[in-house]
Amino acid sequence: MRRRWVLNVAVVLVALALAGVAWLDYQRPADEWRLTDLAPDDVHVVSVQYGDGTRLVIERDHAGWRISEPVTARASHFHVEQLLRLTRAPSEHRYDSTELDPQELGLIPPKIKLTFNGTAVGLGDTDAVDGLRYAMVGERVHLIPDALTPLIAGPWWNFLDRHILEQHDEPVALTTPVLAMRLRDGDWVIQRGELAQRRGDAFMADWAGVEALMARPLDSPPETEPDVRVELAGGGHRRFAATQEDGEVRLVDLDSGVAYVLSQELRHYLLTGEER
Repeated sequence: MRRRWVLNVAVVLVALALAGVAWLDYQRPADEWRLTDLAPDDVHVVSVQYGDGTRLVIERDHAGWRISEPVTARASHFHVEQLLRLTRAPSEHRYDSTELDPQELGLIPPKIKLTFNGTAVGLGDTDAVDGLRYAMVGERVHLIPDALTPLIAGPWWNFLDRHILEQHDEPVALTTPVLAMRLRDGDWVIQRGELAQRRGDAFMADWAGVEALMARPLDSPPETEPDVRVELAGGGHRRFAATQEDGEVRLVDLDSGVAYVLSQELRHYLLTGEER
């Protein structure tokens, strides 16, 4: 039962490790050839077209990065920043498209097509000798380090933000099967449950900062009453169901259908305030 959970966590850890390698590889002298002339800070829209037809669109707004396709959701700032490093990938070798056959290199059509502010980047096969990735921008073919490809080629939901509550969410009340709390005059008042009064502020600070091992959409979100309800300032709310399937321990957002995968111990703490 736990095999799938362990596998999913392993995939995330590998992606993060490879992203770290990519960061080190891209810290090269500024005068070296780069894949594009774009500066990551100037990019406001990123799209990824996958081979199965799925299209991921991520846009920057005043609050950070948000996914607008195939769902509307917060994007992981860390993973988007890693993706933007591709714009400055070092170009180890460069060729005019007439010198090679882009179709034979998997560039026409590309295995994955990315667009940064309208600048298209096609990713193709890897070079059999050096393991570099063929990439095409305009009519020029580049060979670039391949460290970011596992992140880009992975499922689109790798770019979902793993924080359960949004940065701008302002909780004013929390109810779980064993707890009820409400913010009054700047202090969290325990209305039901065994959580000590003095621990209320720290507990809600933990809720505000908690980050899941993984966040991904479910094909069929559960049709059930929420186990957790978080009321927000201004009248909004968040509703979560505590579910478990195939070894995954989750809090599922009943409105967005996004499942936040947690350890058993962390979910128990968020529901009860008790540390195991």
